[in-house]
Amino acid sequence: MVRLGLWGDGTSFQDFPQFLGALEKGGVGALELVAMDMKARGMYVCRTLSYKGADFDTVEAPLEERMTNMYGKAAEFWADLRLELLSAGEISGEEKGVSNQIWRLYWSSHQRFFRHMCMSAKVPAVVKLAKEALAENKCVVIGLQSTGEARTEEAVTKYGVEMEDFVSGPRELLLKLVEENYPLPPKPDTFQQGEEKVTEIQRKRHSAQDVSFKGRVRKVAKMEDVSDDDSGDYSPSESSDHESSESDEEFHMCQICNSEEEKSLLLNCSGCSLRVHPSCLTPPWTGMLTDDWSCYSCKKIEGQEMEHDANVADFSKRYDSAVERKLKILDVIRSLDLPNNPLDDIIDQLGGPDKVAEITGRRGMLIRTSDGKGVIYQARNAKEVSMEMINMHEKQQFMDDKKLIAIISEAGSAGVSLHADRRAKNQRRRVHVTLELPWSADRAIQQFGRTHRSNQTSAPQYRLLFTNLGGEKRFASIVAKRLESLGALTQGDRRAGPSLSAFNYDSTYGKKALTMVYRGIMEQDSFPVVPPRCSDNQASIEEFITEAKVALVSVGIIRDATVCNGKVAGKLSGRIVDADMHDVARFLNRLLGLAPDIQNRLFDLFISILDVVLHNARREGQLDSGIVDIKGKNIELKEPPKVMLLFYPFLGSFYFC
Repeated sequence: MVRLGLWGDGTSFQDFPQFLGALEKGGVGALELVAMDMKARGMYVCRTLSYKGADFDTVEAPLEERMTNMYGKAAEFWADLRLELLSAGEISGEEKGVSNQIWRLYWSSHQRFFRHMCMSAKVPAVVKLAKEALAENKCVVIGLQSTGEARTEEAVTKYGVEMEDFVSGPRELLLKLVEENYPLPPKPDTFQQGEEKVTEIQRKRHSAQDVSFKGRVRKVAKMEDVSDDDSGDYSPSESSDHESSESDEEFHMCQICNSEEEKSLLLNCSGCSLRVHPSCLTPPWTGMLTDDWSCYSCKKIEGQEMEHDANVADFSKRYDSAVERKLKILDVIRSLDLPNNPLDDIIDQLGGPDKVAEITGRRGMLIRTSDGKGVIYQARNAKEVSMEMINMHEKQQFMDDKKLIAIISEAGSAGVSLHADRRAKNQRRRVHVTLELPWSADRAIQQFGRTHRSNQTSAPQYRLLFTNLGGEKRFASIVAKRLESLGALTQGDRRAGPSLSAFNYDSTYGKKALTMVYRGIMEQDSFPVVPPRCSDNQASIEEFITEAKVALVSVGIIRDATVCNGKVAGKLSGRIVDADMHDVARFLNRLLGLAPDIQNRLFDLFISILDVVLHNARREGQLDSGIVDIKGKNIELKEPPKVMLLFYPFLGSFYFC
């Protein structure tokens, strides 16, 4: 890319890092200027199909009453689960690395869970839009990203191929998180193994002492026999009398000084059978010679064993208690009212696999039984079509007008044409319903492009579905931001392609607005606007601030806070770290884990303050609006055209126009 001449000698930038820094500082406007400059020089060509004729519309899908209650209870459970994991982590003594891994899994599962909940909340609206389109003689393409195949297969493995109802993706996700990551203390078996090792070492030591003692006795006896033989006074009868009157049972060796002594004058350890003179011990033994005497080593071991037994009992109790708490949490999860897998639910409500073409990456599906009393798992290629060709077969069914509804996932968003092709039998206008937006702009364009291609009889109607939950705007926000960057880079215009600019909250202005929200909640500054559903009196604002604090504590935004019975203790409790003060993405992510009411109030407050920030920037002439079309009712030429030389300071280039 050095040959492009954007940096280096003779340009405004000495090297690439300087060029990159200028682009990052200039934002989307800088990207637009680079693309325009390269196009003007004839070094850059980027063609894409115009979206002229395509109809974009955002549709709000309000939560039904049952879904609202379901969502609120799920948010409450996640807050309780967070406290439970904090407590369990303290009890189990997890290492810092393991603890960090658990929390990464917790928050990623938290986001996926509520993303599934948002998708499920939009299922009634999807079904309604699809039926309306079919009534207008159109066909429908429903776009989503995740199919829930992994959760379905796990459920089939646990419960079998026949079940009472469709699998709940959120429930299976929660069960897997707790089953695999709930922190438990070490198992008592590990301590039992340690106890066996101590016993084994003690047995070996006793055995070695016993062997050593017997060896010494045999050695002394042998020396005495040799001495008797050398003197020639040895006689069997005398030896026999000696053994009977002064046997090894009456005389023993001191195992410290190796001298022989009467049994009654030696201390005999009841634990390891050690025999020693009282004066040979360090410190010397001054007590009575008793039969239950224990040496210093055995006393130490006995103390350790008693302490070890107490530790084993304590850890066993802690482990059993933790397992019991884990099982209770799993029972609570199983009792929660949670929605079914959206993909299976939509197919079922729109007539089943015979009516809906599925173009996804999953290998099996759950379908309703003929009697309607349950569901059964079956492979997608049940009709003598290979698994490798099932997506192409389903696509052809849709293009041949045999199926009027198609569902595509990320796996089916490449290499598949579902537009109103003039060569296809199905030339009905496409209604492309986006149930779930992709994470990136290029994937969004890729999926939109399945129904919008050349040689089509009509451009599609795009219906972007959103719930009335403020947190779900996070998914639209990230795509909107990336779509603007993609348009600026490729077309020199951030407005190129499908426009979601209204949802781009992760901007400089959004970060400034979020900081003002947090400072108001932490009572460091006053709000520039009155919070939603609050009157001008201070009491209602303080009540809102208290509710907001409790909510932000429950999702980990406010840290080190003390909460008693659901109320924040103290006027200023906890803190918000500097990194979170302007992190819009995290704010919107965590909003998803709140009950709908407080979630929407916090989001509305954020939007209201963002409007104030944008208004002030526009009034001060600092608002970056990018390329703007100036439209007029009447345009007149005042004087003949003149050739002008324009200079772009950012790029250091001159242009004639």
